Parts: sequence; structure tokens; C-alpha cells
Amino acid sequence: MLNFRHFRPATASLLAAVLGLGAAIVSVSAPRAAAQAPAQAAAPRPMVPMTAASILRDPATHIGLNVSMMAAVETILTKTAFVVDQDKAKAAEPLLVLAPSLIAAPEPNTYVTVQGEVLKFDPAEIAKRAKGYTLDLSADQIAKFTGKPVVLATAVITPGLTDLAKKPIRPMTPDEVTFSGYMKAINTALPAVRAGLEKPDPAELKGHVAALKQAFTDVETFLKTKGPADAVKFASDSLAQATAMESALASGKLEEIKAPAGVIQGLCAQCHKPFREQMEDGTYRIRGSVR
Repeated sequence: MLNFRHFRPATASLLAAVLGLGAAIVSVSAPRAAAQAPAQAAAPRPMVPMTAASILRDPATHIGLNVSMMAAVETILTKTAFVVDQDKAKAAEPLLVLAPSLIAAPEPNTYVTVQGEVLKFDPAEIAKRAKGYTLDLSADQIAKFTGKPVVLATAVITPGLTDLAKKPIRPMTPDEVTFSGYMKAINTALPAVRAGLEKPDPAELKGHVAALKQAFTDVETFLKTKGPADAVKFASDSLAQATAMESALASGKLEEIKAPAGVIQGLCAQCHKPFREQMEDGTYRIRGSVR
């Protein structure tokens, strides 16, 4: 620390002013820097191991928690609602579980693992949290559970490790199998064209471009006859780009292939969002009206 007694009065005053100004700048700048720092993305909420008894004993402490609990199924109330106990001895006040995506009821008096968020039961709040879900409890049941804790379940797992709240993956139709083949041909040919432009081999490029053009020809024909109709333009525009690549290759203008390849990649991305739906197993289905 500086001792101002070692300086002349005028010098000491100047130093004090400079140091004071520096402290002021630091105090003003620090909050501003903090304010300008990018906000951190919220971390996913952890899954908290819990028991039904703990939730029922102190609901307020558990509201908003994402929990995983093993409990015995006491009674099936509806197609999407049941109550659980901590054990198979029926409790005076069981815990309500709502599973909007439940595809099969769990067996009564068996243990299941329920994962989901703890809420205070309120039909309006349930409608807000579970979009598209129609609460199927009776008026009496709603009155009975209103204000009490409920687990809005995203998973209901049986002892055999079957998740009863997981919708089965819709199988491909024959048309989707055919369309998937066209998509695989494009996904093979387009990267091959782009890679081939690094060290061009005209004969090799000709084969990849021809395969790409044929795939988009097939896609355009498919969409014109089977739909979705709104996707036809993406296919037609992509086919035009593949034709331009073919013309450039025939003219020996290999440098003119790169731009159409980039355009095709962009068109594919634009088309996928509205017209292709990815399943949990990584496969795709056609989204939209198929004739």
C-alpha cells in the first residue's frame, strides 16, 4: 500500500485523485462487463431419485422436481391415469400419476418406475404442460386430486423394462420405403460429388452426377404423383441444379459444379424441415399429405 506521507502534498493529492479515479473505473466497468457476458444456457434438470411417500409427506418441497420413483400400482383410473403407493399395502392417500402418452395400462399391484415432473394438480396447468393432451379424469376425480401432488410422467417402466409411455415407432409404408431409397441415393451421391471436386476425376464425377440427377428425377416423379405436393418445387429446383452440374461437366467446366452442389445441399435442408420427420431410431418418415 502506498504511504502518501512520503510524497509532497501536491504530488500526494494528484496520486490520490488518480487512484480514486481508477477505483471508480473498475467499480463501473466490472458490472458492465458482467452484464455484457453471454447468458449461460440452462442446464437440464437432474432426475432426482424419490419415493411416493416422500412426495405425499411434503408436497411443497418436491413441486417442480424431475423425479424417478419406483412404486406399486394401486388403481388404474383412466387410460392415462393411475395411482401408486410406496408399497403394495394400500395407502390412505395414494399418489396420482398422469401419463399423457401411455399406450398400455400397468398391471395393478406390480412395481413400476415412474419418471416425470412433480406438479400441484390443476387441470389448467396440466393443459399448459402437456400440449394436445385431454385430461380424462371424471369431475369427481378432478375435485379429489385438485391441489394435491401429481407426477406428470414421461416414462412408466415395467419390471420387464418396457416403457409403457413410449409411443411405438410407426413402421414405414411401402411408399416411404421407396422414398427412403431415393434419399439414400442422394445422401451417397452428393457428398461423393463434393469430395470429388477436391481432386477432380471427370469420369468418376460423371457417375456421381448422373446418380444424383437420377435420384432427383425419381424424387420429383414420386412427389408429383404421391405428394406432399408442396415439396415438388424443392425436388424440381434440385433436379435443375443437378442438370446444370451435368452440363458443366460435359463442357469441361469443373469449377462450375461446386456452386450447384452447394445449392442442392441448401435445398435439401429446407425441404427436410417441413416434409421429413425423424423417428427415435434415426429413420425418417414423410411429413405432410401423401396421396
